[in-house]
Amino acid sequence: KYIRLLLLLLLLFPNQITHQCESAPFVPGYNLVGEGFDVVTLQRKGAYLVDVNTFLTPNGTCTLCSNPLQGNVLCKFSFLIVILSCNCIHSSLIDTYMSQDSHDWKVGRHTFLSASLEVGGTRSAAYNFATARAREDRYTFSTHRVACKHYGYRVSNRPPLSSEFIKDLARLPRLYNSATRDQYEELIHTYGTHFIRKVRLGGRLRRVTAARTCLSTLNGFSLKEVHKMHSCLSLGVSVGLGVAGLSHGQQSCTGFLKNQGKTVTHDSGLHQHFTEVVGGTSWTGEFSLTHEDSASYKNWLEALKNLPAIVEYTIRPIYKLVPSWTKKTGMKAAIEQYLKDNAVRTSPSEPTCGYSSNLAYNCCPKTSSRGNLVVTIVRAWDLQGDPIGVTDGYVKIPTLLSQDDSQTSTQYLKGNSDFNVDTHLKLDFEVWDEDVIHDDRLISCDVHVRQGTHEDTCSDSLGKFEFKFTLTCDRHLTGDRCDQILNVLTSFSNSSGAVRMI
Repeated sequence: KYIRLLLLLLLLFPNQITHQCESAPFVPGYNLVGEGFDVVTLQRKGAYLVDVNTFLTPNGTCTLCSNPLQGNVLCKFSFLIVILSCNCIHSSLIDTYMSQDSHDWKVGRHTFLSASLEVGGTRSAAYNFATARAREDRYTFSTHRVACKHYGYRVSNRPPLSSEFIKDLARLPRLYNSATRDQYEELIHTYGTHFIRKVRLGGRLRRVTAARTCLSTLNGFSLKEVHKMHSCLSLGVSVGLGVAGLSHGQQSCTGFLKNQGKTVTHDSGLHQHFTEVVGGTSWTGEFSLTHEDSASYKNWLEALKNLPAIVEYTIRPIYKLVPSWTKKTGMKAAIEQYLKDNAVRTSPSEPTCGYSSNLAYNCCPKTSSRGNLVVTIVRAWDLQGDPIGVTDGYVKIPTLLSQDDSQTSTQYLKGNSDFNVDTHLKLDFEVWDEDVIHDDRLISCDVHVRQGTHEDTCSDSLGKFEFKFTLTCDRHLTGDRCDQILNVLTSFSNSSGAVRMI
């Protein structure tokens, strides 16, 4: 009805209509279509291929719409843009997407690459976060999203090009080859690989969480329970944003939401996350997972009405806008080469961790607090076993050997032996005098094992002896008692670290 009114007023008061069009504000986010976009970095380029600023038609009219999100103020937009919605379309989603979902990296891509290569967000911050985690340890990934969409636009089917893009195309060499490759790449660096044709505007929170598989397993969680942890994270997001409360029946999630292991620890906790917020004011996207903490979130939602960003988009390759057939062909080849140069070659093979009794098939330690213990009896002196002659001494360690295994025990006095042990073990040393009828115990003492090499002395009224022990934690375990986990994959040089995710 506003368009009909403007047409009528145009016939009566043409100058006033032009003034009204010029004074009306643009609809929020009108200039988020027609912009260049790089699918490698998943970033907008800030350079426009399509003219989105021309709002007056050749006959001096413009298109206005009533914006209920801004008090029904009349807003204008380019007559070259098709408006999809100019009212509040509010939707929220809190959900979990597990590790192998690569949808976000591929939306809108128009590439011609072999199946063994991945591209699309391979230089984005979220991808770099996930790749860094995958290179150091075993992780499962999940993504939690909250989105609010307010506006929607698209450019017309045959949009006029921006003046800057026309000038840059005119300077582009007619043919693409090794001599002109740099000039074509310069255009890609300026405008990206694609242009944004259609958008839904509002705001989006995306939280990518990496949960340590090995650490979770050592804390007594089964693989099924590890997946349940991501459901706990979904609950935590709902609680933090004020969507739901943490009921008594869901208290089993509390420890995981607090990022606390039950028995085995790591400096970074059971899980790490990367948060990305688009639209609105400068909210970091951080909030508590254990209690309602939604004040900043609600302020952000309100700010989206005036400061929307792209939530959903459809993109097309920029070569489709090039009028010249030869330059169009060259631009297409240049984009394909750029994507290949920035692709990540994925390795289908899993890292090989070798055999160890305490390593599972996926290289995770089966149990914590395990290590290899080497015990050495260094010497004994002043043993007072036999009143006449030399004392026939030997050492028993009941916690390691059967007390009846005197033959093996006797060998300890001459050298050392090693055992794979539970590091909660307390070593009990006993020095005995071998006699014909029955043996006599001369000295006894005990010591708690701990990682590293340690020497000590036991003494009693019947003699003294010196011993040494070395505890080496099983692979990927550390700490005095080998109850902390190291990064599992950093020791595997053949691990590519490439991930297909989120």
